Amino acid sequence: MPSLIKKLIRGKPYYYIAVSKRVNGQPRIVQQTYLGPVHRILALVQQKTAPEPVDAKPLDLGLPGALWQAALDSGARDALDAVWTPPSEGPALSHFLLLAAFQRICDPGPKTKIADWYAHTVLPRLWGFPASCFSSQAFWDRFDSIDVAPVPAPDQPETDDELLAAQDRLLQAFRDRQLVSQRVLAYDTTNFHTWIASDNERNTLARRGRNKQKRHDLRQVGLSYALDAAHGLSLMHHVYPGNVSDSRELPEALARIAGRLDRAGIPRETVTLTMDKGSAALHNTLALDESGLGWVAALPWNQAPPALRQHPLDALAPVGPPAAGLQAAAERCLVHGTERLCVLQYSAPYANEQLHSVTASLTKAGRRLARLARELAQPQPQLPSEQRVRQRVQKALGRNYVPDTMHYALTAHADHWELRYENDAAVLMQLYGERFGRTVLVTNRDDWSAAEVVAAYGQQQHVERVFRGLKGGGLVGWSPAYHWTDSKLKVHAFYCMLGVSLLHYLHRRACAGGCPDLTLEQLCAELRQVQQVDLLYAPPDQRSQPKVVSTPSNQSLIQQLLVQALGIDELFPEPAAKGGR
Repeated sequence: MPSLIKKLIRGKPYYYIAVSKRVNGQPRIVQQTYLGPVHRILALVQQKTAPEPVDAKPLDLGLPGALWQAALDSGARDALDAVWTPPSEGPALSHFLLLAAFQRICDPGPKTKIADWYAHTVLPRLWGFPASCFSSQAFWDRFDSIDVAPVPAPDQPETDDELLAAQDRLLQAFRDRQLVSQRVLAYDTTNFHTWIASDNERNTLARRGRNKQKRHDLRQVGLSYALDAAHGLSLMHHVYPGNVSDSRELPEALARIAGRLDRAGIPRETVTLTMDKGSAALHNTLALDESGLGWVAALPWNQAPPALRQHPLDALAPVGPPAAGLQAAAERCLVHGTERLCVLQYSAPYANEQLHSVTASLTKAGRRLARLARELAQPQPQLPSEQRVRQRVQKALGRNYVPDTMHYALTAHADHWELRYENDAAVLMQLYGERFGRTVLVTNRDDWSAAEVVAAYGQQQHVERVFRGLKGGGLVGWSPAYHWTDSKLKVHAFYCMLGVSLLHYLHRRACAGGCPDLTLEQLCAELRQVQQVDLLYAPPDQRSQPKVVSTPSNQSLIQQLLVQALGIDELFPEPAAKGGR
């Protein structure tokens, strides 16, 4: 029968299970199992008798928790509460706006699904509000209570409203925390298609126009945007009718930017506004001069001084780090009737990208022309007119320098057309040597060097990255916007751009906390894997309640760095840290 025996080995007790039997009439140990010292036996017993959970519920902790912490640390939550006073009980309007921004980052979707998403995050524990408080109707009612100015008539100034007041409060909150630089503001415009019906006359923002996503069949709204290039925070945005061009929007945007800077106590002359060539029209240049702001803009190629744009590459000096492949030269030129400082910038990577894009377009155009040539070669009872055929050829050629680098010839026969085409390699090489990679910049910063002008214009990539993230859903999912009224579209834009600011705030803290090479997309991907797991244990008897134990999920090294740098460890369940509203 089994028995417990103790052996002293080098003065320390070790225990064994021994099985003895009689062998030839004598007791002998026939089997021996090693148990180890006392503490090992205790651990085995505790492991065997430990309760096992009957259910496990994972909750999103990393990304929504980090965004909530960013709203607190950046002052965004307090700024919203200063505009919309919280009620004595229940969620405040700031909770609805922040939750809408969080969902657009974490899991874009309609308001009908936001309560379910909220219930599967740690926000109910942090805020103390059940998911039923955030129904679709609750969002509609709360957003409908926001004072939003109507869209003004053409050539009429825009009146102030609560959304503009909230933008001012956010700018002041960011400035109080030294999150706003007085160096470069990147400005740009874009548009977003909507699903608003064509016969909906109540909406005045959604209009037909040249859609940058190629959805010319849908109504669209425009968005002008300025961000702080040093920290990536949204400082100004404006939603305007979709049939307003970029150049027409700039004068109004300048007035809003200048007014916001004045109210924040930021001297205009300390700020440099950068913009793309879509806004560099003659009347805009005059408006920029009158605004008192510094500015750097790209010129349309046909408006750039010919002598400057034809500079040979060996006359351009390297600027920036060697890996960037940038060269530039500066000189004073006559632009829009005034002598200004102009800079020719050449980017070798950009030139290669343009060459690749044109060759790809040539390949597609060649396929279209081949199909058209076969179609035209078929005998036809009535020959189409030459004008009609040339229109079809021009449509097949498309744009992107293809008509300049691909030549064709039409020959009429009795019952068909003969189409021949060929590439002009000499023209393509001339474009590569004299046009591709070149950008002409103009500025009123007469005392700046070519390198400083190029560096300032390079900040334009930040706002373009934001627009790509809004349209592609890589950062904040603007589309689809499930709204059809002017006021709701403006509120939608407000919380989307608020989400952009919170994400860039997190990225800045992550870079400072030991992850300098992490992109925004990688940051979100890592945080999505940080979860809180709620383990449900059965009660010991029928009179007791089930026990819930919360614990964070396992984390990689980079996730541990982010948890510490972003303050997510403060949101872990008790007793590891504290939570609250």
